[in-house]
This record gives sequence, structure tokens and C-alpha cells, in this order.
Amino acid sequence: MNKLYMIILCFIMLVSCSNKINWENDFDKAIEKSKSENKPIMMDIYTDWCGACKEMDKTTFKNKEVSDYTTNFITLKFNPEKLSNGDNFLKKYNIPGFPTMLFMNSDGFVIKRIIGYIESDELINEMRGIKQKEENIKNAFKDETPSIEKLDIYIDSGYAKEASDMYDILIKENKIPEDNITKYMSKIAVMLLDNDDYENGMRYFNEIIDKYNNQKEVYIAHYYKALDMIVNNGQTNEGIKYIENLTNEVPEDIKEQYINLIDYFNLSE
Repeated sequence: MNKLYMIILCFIMLVSCSNKINWENDFDKAIEKSKSENKPIMMDIYTDWCGACKEMDKTTFKNKEVSDYTTNFITLKFNPEKLSNGDNFLKKYNIPGFPTMLFMNSDGFVIKRIIGYIESDELINEMRGIKQKEENIKNAFKDETPSIEKLDIYIDSGYAKEASDMYDILIKENKIPEDNITKYMSKIAVMLLDNDDYENGMRYFNEIIDKYNNQKEVYIAHYYKALDMIVNNGQTNEGIKYIENLTNEVPEDIKEQYINLIDYFNLSE
């Protein structure tokens, strides 16, 4: 074997190794390392059948800048289908599909969640902001005083019940600006519905329809009300008619969702 071949081979091996992420595969061990090394956790939640998960392994996680930056994290690959308590984990952290990435602090609090495939440059931007987000969470929760900052964190981190409870406290204390009320209500409602809490999710949307019909979010509320009628109450014809009557007045950036809903359920009949 000549020297030139050896040099090329060593270079290929060096590049290959430098692009490799050192993934943990045990959640409890990752938490322990997070505490001992004072690093947040970057968790890739995947399944063996997930095409987008495999694509991220081939592209996003092979990116050198991504792999280099992961030294700032405890990296964890987590397949819930290989664990007996996997369903409990998915429910606890409200994982809607795969892939999902969770950035956590050493207490297991979600700093940021990313749902679906993400390109390497987008992931790098998210990774760069995690340390500041972690510090913001630490400062916000130094005491138990309800605050808009805590509400924003709960929403950004995907904690539906906690966001709902915080919103209800803040609204009673008149601490939410009037022009932000329906924005918060709509975000929390969607989170609750994603978490299968239909009663409380629709409570927010119905309140928007009853009290804030001059706000843009009312059209989001109408959309979910029609969906609730069709999917949860078996009122397909009534739900389609309900949404059809609003299609001409809905803002253009929401109208496509209305039309897609109508077309989908008309075809399903």
C-alpha cells in the first residue's frame, strides 16, 4: 500500500469520523450526563418505519457543522416503539408524529420542540439559540409569580395544560393585552386539541366565536368548530355547510384550509 493511498484513506476516515454524532440511546443516562456536564439534551425521536427520520440521518445529521455543534449537547436518539413504556413517553411529551426533536434541560423540561423534517441550516440556527432559551426559562421560573413570559415559554415548549392554566390566571388578573387575547386562546386551543383534550380546546374556540368575532382568529375557531362537528360529533353535512357559509368572507391566507376541508369530506362521503 503506497503512501499516497494511505494519506487519502486517513483523510477519508478523518472526515467520516468528524461528521459522526455520538448519540446516547438511554433517556435516564442522558439526563445524568446533562446534569454532570451542564449541557442541554438534543433528542431525536424516531421510528424504524419513518421515511423522514431516515432522510434526516442521511442529510441533516451528516452535515459537518451540525455534528460539530452537537458537542454543546448531550445527543440522544430515542425510538419509543422499542420500549415498553414508549406510549407513556409520547403522551407525556405530546409527540404528534415522527420525526420530532426535543431540546431539554437537565430537569427534563422541554426548551424547544421541532416537529417534522428539518434542514441542516435551520437546525443549526435552532441549536445556536437553545442556550439563551434555557437561560430565559431558568430566569422566568425563579419564583411562582404568573407572567406572560411563563405563558410564552409553556406555549413554545408545548405544555398545553400548563399554558391553559397560566392563561386562565393571567386573564382573570387582566394581565394579557387586549390585542393578544385571541392569539393566545387560539394557540392554546390547538395545543389542547393535539393533546386530545377536546372539551377545553373547543372551550377556547367557542369563546373566540362568541366574544371576539371581529378578530382574525375567529376564522381559525370556525374551522376547528366545523372539524369538531364532523369528526367528533358525526355531523358531516352540518359541518360542511357551516364552513361553506363562511368561505366567501374568510381571509385569503386561511381560505385554502377551508376549501381543503370541504373537498376532503365531500370526497369521503
